[in-house]
Amino acid sequence: MNGHVEVKSIREGVCILWYLGYTDIASLYASGSERELLRFNGAINRLIDQILKENDKSDIVLNFIKNQEMYRKYRVDETIASWFSHDEKSSIYFWLYLLKKFRDQQVGDEILSLADNHHYGNEIVRDRNNSKIIVNELPIRTPDNARKCFMAGLYILDLLSFSSDRLQRTLDEIKIDYAHIRDLNRKDFAWFTDSGPEDVKWVWKQFSGHQDLLNNIKKWDLSESLLSQAIPLLYYLWDGREDTKALYLNTLRKRYANMKHRKKVADKAPVNIRISQDAKKNLVKLEKRLNRNRADVIEYLIEKTWAELNQKN
Repeated sequence: MNGHVEVKSIREGVCILWYLGYTDIASLYASGSERELLRFNGAINRLIDQILKENDKSDIVLNFIKNQEMYRKYRVDETIASWFSHDEKSSIYFWLYLLKKFRDQQVGDEILSLADNHHYGNEIVRDRNNSKIIVNELPIRTPDNARKCFMAGLYILDLLSFSSDRLQRTLDEIKIDYAHIRDLNRKDFAWFTDSGPEDVKWVWKQFSGHQDLLNNIKKWDLSESLLSQAIPLLYYLWDGREDTKALYLNTLRKRYANMKHRKKVADKAPVNIRISQDAKKNLVKLEKRLNRNRADVIEYLIEKTWAELNQKN
């Protein structure tokens, strides 16, 4: 080993730096692949060199090694959570569930006792008096794809340092909950499936304006690239009463349909006409046959007739 210390994985190095309070460098490498491990070890040892240069009596190396031992004792084996990495939505749900449920939860006192007391600036991530993760600077703060969501979830579990039994119970809870809502999602949010970017932003604005729905999830936790997949999952993570949730979703769906309709007819001209009862009956039949609303059917017939007339001429 060249240098003071060596970590065996990106996750190991990131968590140790986080324990010690060096969140900036931890976040810089948190999303990296293992191909960057050599460079990461170099950065860690340069940081230690700098600390020792400023204070040759610093216990930084000893503290690092003690935290390394603690990390290896509590680290989460990625394979036991691998079920959540099988598809994008399960990875996103895995992260959102942990972020929502364990935000501001206690960190293991044993780990806290080994943390370096001398490196706390303005970006405090740990309240030592209350032994809590305040989460204003997690290793991966705002993941922008499913892989990073899965990694962000693993980091939260690493930092919480659960016993093996509690860890397994937590993973089982998430898996059962996700399996339950996966089928509900297809039915409850069928209207949202083909939403464009502006439509997604509109729905997100409704969600983020609700006083209780997001609860521990902050607006800045989510990247725009994940919103379309995260919005239904956040609805199911809402701790509201089922009748309250159902009423809200039904109201939202209707408002969404009205919003889409207003956008659709924004550049349309109104036409007020009266037609015979037989013509109206045939119009209704055409609506069903063509699976279009009345305005679309009339517009279709006009355009079709006009095109046919132009072809004859």
